[in-house]
Amino acid sequence: MPRLFTLLMLGCVGIIACTGGETPSGQTTISAADWSKVGETEVYVYYADRGSIRKADETVTMSDLFDYTRAQAEGGIPALSKITVREYDCQNQMSQPVKTTWYADHMGFGVAERIPAAASRLTTSAPGTATAALMTIACGR
Repeated sequence: MPRLFTLLMLGCVGIIACTGGETPSGQTTISAADWSKVGETEVYVYYADRGSIRKADETVTMSDLFDYTRAQAEGGIPALSKITVREYDCQNQMSQPVKTTWYADHMGFGVAERIPAAASRLTTSAPGTATAALMTIACGR
């Protein structure tokens, strides 16, 4: 009997590992432990996912999360957080969002309410902004 229990547990662990942490709805669950707090304003707290950093020459991508104190109603649908995959040109100190997903709940949880189209051009990040602080982490400066 103990051997059967062990085999069942190993099978369950294997199934969970193979699904990549996806919920049955297909929405990926991102643990709060993946996020490092970078800073905060009166409107939001922002985090970087250091584990998502991918470098190719002077171009780097990294995910960030903005967790809002009050629901943001851009597009008429309220959301409390957003996760953005952002591309950074470290040499020229520029960035652009690649993909942004808004979530109904804090810290990237809840049903994704809206996924706006990503910008298609790099822009300079003003010193002292959240994007500039995130760039410092992504670019390792």
